[in-house]
Amino acid sequence: MKTNKGTIVEWYSAERMHEMSKNWLSDLNFIKDEQVFLEELITNYTQKILEDESLTRAQTATTALYRTKRGCEKLINQIVQHENDLRLMVDGKDEIEKETQYKEEHREITGVISSFYHDYKAVKFEIFELIKDIIKIDKMAHLIK
Repeated sequence: MKTNKGTIVEWYSAERMHEMSKNWLSDLNFIKDEQVFLEELITNYTQKILEDESLTRAQTATTALYRTKRGCEKLINQIVQHENDLRLMVDGKDEIEKETQYKEEHREITGVISSFYHDYKAVKFEIFELIKDIIKIDKMAHLIK
């Protein structure tokens, strides 16, 4: 490990960075599928959203969902490129500056991924809460009738 401006930076092995990248890609591809489901969920409840006057809340959640979709796609492309550049770490050449730069990029991606996961979970939670509230109101309306 190396300390850098008061923070501890762990240098991972090439195998560990490869494994982390594979896991990120797997998670992000799952999130892409999940985002399609969330879009369909909002679409399926559009009429109820309009009836309940939750349009502003739904628009905010939908905008956030589209923002995370773009972010997810951007991250996937970035990680694929990062994974392709991994050969720099295992080619047997001593290119200390390039290897250090690659490791720093990996550390930065780790932070970006963490932030993305946090943001995405908040968006997903808001959409589920919105739909849950719509379903509750709809059930109450059916009970009153």
